[in-house]
Amino acid sequence: TNGLGEVQRMNLDGSKFQANLITALDAPGAVTVDVAGAKLYWVEADKIRRANLNGKNIEDVVTSLATPMNIVLDIPPANAAIPAAPRTAPVLDQTRLLPNYPNPFNPETWIPYQLAESSAVTITIYDVRGTVVRTLRLGHQPAGIYQSRNRAAYWDGRNAQGEPVASGVYFYTLKAGEFAATQKMLILK
Repeated sequence: TNGLGEVQRMNLDGSKFQANLITALDAPGAVTVDVAGAKLYWVEADKIRRANLNGKNIEDVVTSLATPMNIVLDIPPANAAIPAAPRTAPVLDQTRLLPNYPNPFNPETWIPYQLAESSAVTITIYDVRGTVVRTLRLGHQPAGIYQSRNRAAYWDGRNAQGEPVASGVYFYTLKAGEFAATQKMLILK
C-alpha cells in the first residue's frame, strides 16, 4: 500500500512491479494474500475488504469495525513452494472459550478459543456428575485465535483410557493462565 490510497504488487523477487493494482482507497493497510483462495485482503478505514488477485471484484468482508489493524488468514498455502504471506498477530482484548462444533456431535468435535496473551492451555472434559473424562493438555500457546479445525482443540469422543464415551451431556473447561470458562456439549449416537 502507499499514501496515495493504492494497493501495489510485485513478485517476491521484485520483478513485475504493478503500481496501480487497486486505486482510490481510503488509507489501505495490513494487506495479506490468500493464495489458495486467490483473494487479496486489506484493512481500510473501519472495514476489511477483499478482491481477486488481479484487483477486480472489490467487496466488503466485515464492516463497522473499531480501528482494525491486522488480518490473519488461517489457510495453508496451495503450494508449499510458494512462501506464505507474513502473518501478523491479532490484537485481542480478552481470552474466550467458544462453542464447540459440531454440537451435537458423534464421535468427534473441535473446541475453539482465543487467547489475549500467551499461556499454557488445558481443556478438561467432564461428565454430568463432574467426573473428569479426559484432559487435553495443549501446551504453551501464543496469543491468537484458535478457531479453525487445524488450530482448535480436538476431542475424539474418547475417555482417558481410549474408550468411546456414552451419549449424553458433557462439559468442557478451558484454563489459560488465570482464565477459566466452561461450556456444554452433547454427544448423540
